[in-house]
Amino acid sequence: MPRKFKIQISNPCHEEWDRMQNRVNGKFCGSCQKSVIDFTHFSDRDLRNWFAANQGKSCGRLKPEQLDRLIHVKSNFAISRFKPSLIAASLFAFLSFPKLGNANISSSYPTFQTDNKKSLKDDVLKENAEDDFVTIRGKVIGKEDKLPLIAVSIRIENSKIGTTTDRNGDFELRLNRKDFKNKVILDIRYIGFESKELKVNLSKNDVIFVKMKMDQSILGGLAIINYPTFLDRITQLLNG
Repeated sequence: MPRKFKIQISNPCHEEWDRMQNRVNGKFCGSCQKSVIDFTHFSDRDLRNWFAANQGKSCGRLKPEQLDRLIHVKSNFAISRFKPSLIAASLFAFLSFPKLGNANISSSYPTFQTDNKKSLKDDVLKENAEDDFVTIRGKVIGKEDKLPLIAVSIRIENSKIGTTTDRNGDFELRLNRKDFKNKVILDIRYIGFESKELKVNLSKNDVIFVKMKMDQSILGGLAIINYPTFLDRITQLLNG
């Protein structure tokens, strides 16, 4: 499949996505009896790889910005990047590197003396240090299917503190009370879903449940328009 292509939906489908049956890569449309692939989370490279492996007609769900535009995926490897002089220098450095077979490597580790008896003062200081921190716990699910969302970006607004959800849609943020007031704002983002801002009261210890709504999407049969590269055109000319 050429690296340049365009995706079009000539006849959009008006079936409701939320009422379709769940499938591994999307849903099943009971009206047309076809599987509908959910491409809304796909990157340009993911789209190219999928259509290269699936040449037949497909029904899909895509975001408007994924349609009717030229998708150009650059190759990960290009031999032109490696100059002969650079290859020769790398080979010379590898051959001249000393062998470690007969080397004597000695390791030394610092030693520490510990006292098993902890003073009452240490315990009090530790408890006070724990009081300086607060933990925000939550779970992110899709509003339509109620399924957990994985790798959702959770960040504290106007800070560099952030995390992502795990396979169960759960997340956890540990904050120092001295750096924040009683409330913080969570900036929640996920590809294919509408971003959310959520105010959190640090004085409460409740688990936060977040429901994210999918962005506007378009359903329908897909038409793939391939654009040959310069090399493809040269090959066509040579082959007549």
